[in-house]
Amino acid sequence: MRFRDILHRPVGLLLVLGLLALAPTLPAQPPPARPLPEQAPSLVAPLTDGQRLPLPELDPAVPSPAELLGHPLGLRFTRHHEIVAYLDALAAASPRVTTWRYGETYEGRPLMLVAVSSPANIARLDAIAAERPRLADPAGLQASERQRLLATAPAVVWLGYGVHGNESSSAEAAMAAAYVLAAAQGELAAALDRIVVLIDPLLNPDGRERYVHGYQTRRGEEADPDPAALEHSEPWPGGRGNHYAIDLNRDWSWLTQKETRHRVAAFRRWEPQVYVDYHEMGAESTYFFPPAAEPLHPRLAHRARRWLETFGGGNAAAFDRLGWTYYVGEVFDLFYPGYGDTYPTLRGGVGMTYEMAGGGGAGTVVRLPNGELLSLADRVARHLITSLATVATAGRHDRELLADFVGFRLERSLDPGPTFVWRADQPEADHLAELLRLHGIAVSRLEASRQVTAAPLAGGAARQVRLPAGAYAVTVSQPLGTLARVLLEREAEMPLEFLERQRQRVEAHRPAQFYDVTAWSLPLAFNLEGYVVSEPLAGTAAPAAPPRATGAVGSLVPPQGLAGFRFAAALQRRQIPFHLALEGLRLAAGELPAGTLFVPRRGRGEAFDAELLALAEQTGVTLVGASTSRTQSGIPLGSEQMLPIRPARIGLVGGGGVSPTSFGFVWHLLDREVDAEHTVLDLAALGQARLSRFDVLVFPDGTGYARELGDQGRERLDVWLREGGVLVAMGRALEWLTEVELAEITARPSPGQTQDGEGELAQRVFETQLEVPGTIVATTLTQHPLTVGLPSPPPVMFHGGTFYEPSGDPRRDLLRVADQDPVLAGFAWQEARDALAGSLLAATHPVGAGRVVLLTQDMAFRLFWRGTMPLLLNAVMYGPSLQDGGAGY
Repeated sequence: MRFRDILHRPVGLLLVLGLLALAPTLPAQPPPARPLPEQAPSLVAPLTDGQRLPLPELDPAVPSPAELLGHPLGLRFTRHHEIVAYLDALAAASPRVTTWRYGETYEGRPLMLVAVSSPANIARLDAIAAERPRLADPAGLQASERQRLLATAPAVVWLGYGVHGNESSSAEAAMAAAYVLAAAQGELAAALDRIVVLIDPLLNPDGRERYVHGYQTRRGEEADPDPAALEHSEPWPGGRGNHYAIDLNRDWSWLTQKETRHRVAAFRRWEPQVYVDYHEMGAESTYFFPPAAEPLHPRLAHRARRWLETFGGGNAAAFDRLGWTYYVGEVFDLFYPGYGDTYPTLRGGVGMTYEMAGGGGAGTVVRLPNGELLSLADRVARHLITSLATVATAGRHDRELLADFVGFRLERSLDPGPTFVWRADQPEADHLAELLRLHGIAVSRLEASRQVTAAPLAGGAARQVRLPAGAYAVTVSQPLGTLARVLLEREAEMPLEFLERQRQRVEAHRPAQFYDVTAWSLPLAFNLEGYVVSEPLAGTAAPAAPPRATGAVGSLVPPQGLAGFRFAAALQRRQIPFHLALEGLRLAAGELPAGTLFVPRRGRGEAFDAELLALAEQTGVTLVGASTSRTQSGIPLGSEQMLPIRPARIGLVGGGGVSPTSFGFVWHLLDREVDAEHTVLDLAALGQARLSRFDVLVFPDGTGYARELGDQGRERLDVWLREGGVLVAMGRALEWLTEVELAEITARPSPGQTQDGEGELAQRVFETQLEVPGTIVATTLTQHPLTVGLPSPPPVMFHGGTFYEPSGDPRRDLLRVADQDPVLAGFAWQEARDALAGSLLAATHPVGAGRVVLLTQDMAFRLFWRGTMPLLLNAVMYGPSLQDGGAGY
């Protein structure tokens, strides 16, 4: 007998309730002080405006969340294991529902998908899934088969809840939406004959569990609606990000996080026509749904606007019937490709963001400035209504949605657009190819060398270029050509009307509406030399294995981006000594630049060679064997410029006052990408810590250093530095270090704004024009021990309005913005461009026997800005050894 049959019997329901009770729990939230009114709806707790939700007729045989959880939704927070258990029980009880796991989080929580459709569709769900890749690549179908699928295949609607863990109501709404769709009669039930609804109930379980646990430990017997109450203040690092405090809603295109990679793999299997990303915003707001704000990315603007109007209209009608207020088109744009709305749209679907008032400070109830209460139930109800309205709208337009998706993919396949090319022998070249393949973008390699006319990806006129055999090539003539083009091209232009409107806002003393960074080109982010070729290039997708060999004297690893640092960290964990070449050398195998690692063999046997070869394969590096210490040119292997590297004892500082995202970038980089041994330290305890246990301290961006360290912490840090410590500091940490005279760096004054009668207000307007909203700048690189391994001056993502003066000393200034034409891609006001030119990005100077390394921008930005990571990792992993060895350091 199937479990769903058992569940319809009383004993079956008791069994499910028992399983829920046995699930692992953290301290339970106190029960409400007052009983629910008898007339309270069984699905959602009473709303503060007294309204009942206009739900369709529901099948009483389908168990509601209240039946299995013991409380209506919105009364308290439901823990992740309870959500999973309820949805599994719903699948067992209803022939319209099935569930499966598509991955897990860093903390081991399951990532879950719930499919809701007609019983007939659920029974043949595997066959429906098998049709999806064919629809996604329609150029490979016969016209008759394409028309058959367009007429018979269901459209797919994916509803994604809770990508930001502290935007907590959407996971509750996910259960409500699954229940109503499973039990609904009438129009919604009929719509399920034509569509499959995929519900992702909690995209970020680790962050939400952290938020809910923090809330429950801070509230009393009754929820306190006073916004100043402790329960409305999240403990650091908050629940917005995942385990590593990474914002998953900025990661769709970069796939740096485990959760995102699992999700995009599932996305490729289903290729939904509609994707909705459920969020929360400030508690004092109302509700947002499309149409989106300007700017829309120019490669999807025309097509997207029609569908955003359609779905926005359906939501508006549902809200208007209830008298609920909302807004559209003011804040949330569709420009940056890493969002959960832009990314699905670039794949050919309709991606949308829905935002409910609430956010991390709302708890289960909060009092608004006008005296009204906003409850968790209010938030759940609104997300439920837009969920149902979206499904209903998709049901009315299912054939059009599917036809539009297939037509978009077909047009891309026939697009005679350009080909993007980059050499395979560059650091991070292989990673870029693999990243694109993870998205489903076809990447080939040239079978033979050829001469072509090509324009540099970094900008400039087309010229004759010889592309070597094995170079990577990506044509936009493929189903995902739009996504490939957006990720690889240098920049996306913003509409002139939008930019003029922003200038007017600034001059009217209002903030500009740049919601996120304005450029992101992956070749620039990876510091790759690449080209755009107008002609198609034939090739093969077969990758070539990197050469790996050992030698009688030892083995060398040329700089290969993060792979080289992974190899170095693996050597250190195994206590295998190695050296870092501060200058280049030439062997019979070819040129090896500064930054090459040398692993001496020192008479060890074949087992050692086998271990090195295995490590090289695991970390993805090239291994060059050396049979003699003598080189054809450059430094010999026994040179003093072949610096021995000792394992650095690394302390990474986090805690209150440190930016969670900046901390998370470095933490994930060390912990997952490089696997370097390190210790995470609490800033609040750093002033009392025994700093001598660490060779390196990393200060991420943050504003709390002065508050948490104070005079005592400053003095202890000064002593540690003078005794040989290496401090790597970034972002706003530099401001405190400058104030306490531990950093020798000077911020540029505002360049020449006059006080011509307008005084302080005019100065503030001018400083607003200096804010750079995430722009890629060209750089000038100094040859220095800390910059070895960087093949060329790396483009940098510049964000903010603080500019630093270079010292003019090449022993100190490591990286500067280019003096001429500093902006490679993205937007900056002319005032900001003038201030950017020649400004300092990275510097170093001694403090006694120690050293400070100063990074004015985030060199691990969103974990996809790989071109500047070697500068950060050189300082963190090799800095103490460079300090010991001198060599111009």
